[in-house]
Amino acid sequence: MEQPLMSVILAAGEGRRMHSSLPKALIPLCGLTLLDWALLALKQAGSDMPALAVVGHGQAQLKAHYGESLKFCEQTVLGTGGALLASLSLLNETGRIFVLASDMPLIKPSTLLALAKPDCDAAFAVTSLLPGDNRSRVVKNEEGALTALADADTVFVSYSPKEVKAAAYCFYAPVLMDALKELSARPGLSELSMSALMNFLLSSGAKLKTVAVEPDEALDVNDRAELAKAGALLRARINTKHMLNGVTLLDPMAAYIDETVKLGRDCTIYPGVVLEGNTVVGEGTTLYPGCRLVNSNIGKFCKAQAVVALDAVVGDNVTLGPFVNLRPGTRIKDFCKVGNYIEVKNSVVGEGSKLPHLSYIGDGDVGKRVNIGCGSVFVNYDGYKKHRTTIGDDVFIGCNSSLVAPVSVGSRSYTAAGSVITEDVPEDTLAIARAKQVNKVGYVAKLRSKRSGDKA
Repeated sequence: MEQPLMSVILAAGEGRRMHSSLPKALIPLCGLTLLDWALLALKQAGSDMPALAVVGHGQAQLKAHYGESLKFCEQTVLGTGGALLASLSLLNETGRIFVLASDMPLIKPSTLLALAKPDCDAAFAVTSLLPGDNRSRVVKNEEGALTALADADTVFVSYSPKEVKAAAYCFYAPVLMDALKELSARPGLSELSMSALMNFLLSSGAKLKTVAVEPDEALDVNDRAELAKAGALLRARINTKHMLNGVTLLDPMAAYIDETVKLGRDCTIYPGVVLEGNTVVGEGTTLYPGCRLVNSNIGKFCKAQAVVALDAVVGDNVTLGPFVNLRPGTRIKDFCKVGNYIEVKNSVVGEGSKLPHLSYIGDGDVGKRVNIGCGSVFVNYDGYKKHRTTIGDDVFIGCNSSLVAPVSVGSRSYTAAGSVITEDVPEDTLAIARAKQVNKVGYVAKLRSKRSGDKA
């Protein structure tokens, strides 16, 4: 195959049926934007040069999102063929050029490779004609050779089209350049469809071929219903890839895993798990129902149930949950236990430490083998600024202790249950910071007697 030198992505559509403040090309789907899916397919097909995006509506947002990773040009002539006219001065004059719509996230690299074979001047994908499809009809003669592309509302008398054109193309660059130059010279040209461009190439004697794909692969996303359909199909692909690489998904239809997620072998994913962004899950880890991990790294041989983690890092052999919230900046080291109803924020928890239940660890540095008793709180905010709490190794924090930052507890020290620690605790020290208990014998009996008299 002659190596394609360039890729053009048609990304000027407004996507009105999406009813979004984003241009359609930036709509998210399974961890990528719609435009990202086109770029991924092109890269996997061997087109590694920076793509050229033809933009219109929302171009400022697109340029801000992609920066210098893409080249941009603005569409001035209406129609998909008009988008190519806008790129005329930026196209390479040799090799082959992919042209791909930004709203076809299911197109496969293998299809692009088939389009790029050097046995024709231009090629495009076609798929079966289904009821309600308004894409251009593919017209062929009795021998099955392509003769024309017709609008969806064309009335055929003795011919019944069976295929429609999909928005994936590959052109031999000199042929495309010559056609675009001749068409652009036509006076008063205000709109050019891709079908009109193809028909012009046919009439000029160019050799065109079609590559058949399944309807699902040719799905173009125009509204939220089609977005959901595309998402389901992409999730099936993503989940199948992980299962073939040694991951167990107990119910693949109920696991929501972004394209960008990495899973180690022998992971087990239960139903109701959501893995987003650049999340990495290590070998042998089990994620039970209710886990949502976003841009987080979970180590090997962990067990997590009903855990929400955002920008968090968890070591190996850690037990999490149920009902744990790991906020940004959290670092949980190896062999820790983080039990039920625990929130950790911007804190480091040392190896082998335990946070069994009902605690808030905010802006803290916790040493090794520490036990944080039930109901303990790192009081990190004074109403103006956040402050840090530092806990040494082998510390025991008694139940319902409040550590008022900035404060430190030295290694091997204890805090008594119910203490409010406002001063640093030295090493090997028991800190007691609570009022002395007073027992008033007989008080309750007197209180009952008084209340009985009041009722009488």
